[in-house]
Amino acid sequence: MLESYRQIFQHRSFRLFWLGFTFSELGDAMTRVALTWFVYEQTRSAEALGWLAFWYTGPVIVGGLVAGSLLDRFDRRRVMVADNVIRGLAVGLIPLLHALGHLAVWHVYLVAALYGFLMMISLAGGPALIPSLVDRDQLSTANALETLSFTLSGVVGPVIAGGLILWIGAPNVVIVDAVSYFAFALALSRTRVAVEPPPPVEAQAQNLGHAVRLLLTNKILLTTTLMFMACNIGGGGFLSVWLPILADQTLSGGPELYGFLLGALALGEVVSAFLAGSRTFSLPLGALICLAQILSGAALALVLFNHTVWPVALGLALFGAFSAPLTIWAQTLRMQIIPERLRGRTFALLRTIMQSGNPIGGVVAGALLPVIGLPLMIALSAVLVGGPGLIGYHVQSLRVGDRESASAVTQ
Repeated sequence: MLESYRQIFQHRSFRLFWLGFTFSELGDAMTRVALTWFVYEQTRSAEALGWLAFWYTGPVIVGGLVAGSLLDRFDRRRVMVADNVIRGLAVGLIPLLHALGHLAVWHVYLVAALYGFLMMISLAGGPALIPSLVDRDQLSTANALETLSFTLSGVVGPVIAGGLILWIGAPNVVIVDAVSYFAFALALSRTRVAVEPPPPVEAQAQNLGHAVRLLLTNKILLTTTLMFMACNIGGGGFLSVWLPILADQTLSGGPELYGFLLGALALGEVVSAFLAGSRTFSLPLGALICLAQILSGAALALVLFNHTVWPVALGLALFGAFSAPLTIWAQTLRMQIIPERLRGRTFALLRTIMQSGNPIGGVVAGALLPVIGLPLMIALSAVLVGGPGLIGYHVQSLRVGDRESASAVTQ
């Protein structure tokens, strides 16, 4: 089981990329908890939390389209280095303003907006760069490790942040994130990528329209993108609003409990992501994706029927366990479908559409929760997460989709 991971870490450039990326994601996870709690503590408002979720991810809708073009036109590593330096300087303003006694909620929104505008550079740059760092038969393991970067940071980050908030205050927790950006920039500057043969002359003038056409004409790309967008609305945007309120008002906890619950969710993600990257399954990847999303919704529904800490933590852990492999399996399919010359634009387009679910969900939940109440809000999350899996299973090309079928699509 561990052999595939041992082999992939023999690639020095991938090792540097993964370590830098993981540290950066750890910092981001800590910052997200710290800023969420800062805004909630300052406002005690579901609407304010919804706007934070919007500013964190809303600008990606614009920035994502710019990111794809930059990643395909210029050296992807250098573009990602610039992104990390800029974001490191931006988040560093939070503890600086706090130390000067001038930090306000609108400052947090502004930094979150810049983060959201630039985040797609690294979010799309990762899968665009990975095929140049590892061998083709190692893509599933590499994708699992990218997911593990998110999930490991999601386990450790919220727990550390929850404790540090009580010790040094939420704004000062962000210092770790600023340092992590500069560390990732340094790691990227030392990677070396495989040289790909230049595309034919007639294929060089690619633009966003080619990526849009590929998305609309390939049922696997289109279906998984819409499924994951709905999942992000319910399990991302909605959850980011109701979970801190659940921790505070229903479970009578504070930032440490909020961090613990996020850590439980991420722990489930870590375990399943590790297994997904080291095991093969008899079902086609497309069928696995649909089944896992259905079970994710069912797991999230468990939270609705529990009002004590451990059952809620279990429901969130199961949600993480079923949802984590979705990205791994779908990304492996996508890497077989998307040609190298369009990786930046297409991954940016796909992830921009999917990530748009987070700000949409955040704003909608911020407005709806005071009206419909917490239980119905959680129920809507479960429906939006699990329902698309049922629909996707009826799309034949996705249901039978695996590496072989995806490879055939590209030929």
